[in-house]
Amino acid sequence: MKRYAIFDMDGLLVDSEHVFRVVFEEMAAERGLTVDPRFFHDVCGTCGDYEMQIIHQYYPTLNPPVFWQEWHNRGMKRMETQVDLKPGVVELLSYLKGQGVQIAVASSSGPEVIRHHLEVGGIREYFSHIVSGQQVEHCKPAPDIFLLAARELGADPTECYVFEDSRQGGWAGVKAGCTTVLVPDQVPPTPELEQAVAAVCPTLNHALEMIQEGKL
Repeated sequence: MKRYAIFDMDGLLVDSEHVFRVVFEEMAAERGLTVDPRFFHDVCGTCGDYEMQIIHQYYPTLNPPVFWQEWHNRGMKRMETQVDLKPGVVELLSYLKGQGVQIAVASSSGPEVIRHHLEVGGIREYFSHIVSGQQVEHCKPAPDIFLLAARELGADPTECYVFEDSRQGGWAGVKAGCTTVLVPDQVPPTPELEQAVAAVCPTLNHALEMIQEGKL
């Protein structure tokens, strides 16, 4: 078993990507735009300029920063008082903490959003470190955020699990040299990514079983 674990947040720990997808579909309908499902394949797990580029690529008539801000605000409004956890979150976090594993969260979201979701979801206590995409120059799929999280933990990346749900995050974990476990949420992995990661699990409960059985 690894001594360190790094978790993505949106779509992995908390069921936020579904919320933001619904909000996006509502906003697209309000503007008479057709929702391209490939957009979510590309945008999930990203942040910053890279995210703006993807919005512009798919919807060139939009002003990406203005649209993103409304999208963000409307999504956060729906999650002010309720954050739903994904299956197996508490079980896996509790097991890892009980085994002395040090745990960090590394999310493309801003630090305030990360803290809000962890606190409202009741899982803040499990994480010794919080790393935001705002702290690195290059967002996922670049490995920067996981390399920073490993440094914060005082670990070599090869000593770390990375748990991710998105294609972008999966590749970031692989490039960082971490043992990457993919738990797909909105978007299935490509065959190439499926071969590159250590495991693809339907839920975090399945990832926990693999760790307990010594398969990860």
